[in-house]
Amino acid sequence: MNNIRAFGKTLDKILELLKDSQWHLTDELKAKPLFLSDEKLNEIIRFFEEYKFISFNKEEKKAKIEPLGLSFLELPSEEIISK
Repeated sequence: MNNIRAFGKTLDKILELLKDSQWHLTDELKAKPLFLSDEKLNEIIRFFEEYKFISFNKEEKKAKIEPLGLSFLELPSEEIISK
């Protein structure tokens, strides 16, 4: 369960890094505080792109959040729900 929670936090942090709606290079996304491997970041990007949370430019290796991703960030957190 802790691994799932940690992975969820990683997904949240990536969306938080993208929330300014600007294009971000993948190198920015895998740098601190995340320290993700290329393989793990690519999996996350594919997931986000498949579900329309982000757009990804493969040639330039950069990502940008989409309106659905921004909407996801506005949802109440698990801590608020559990109170």
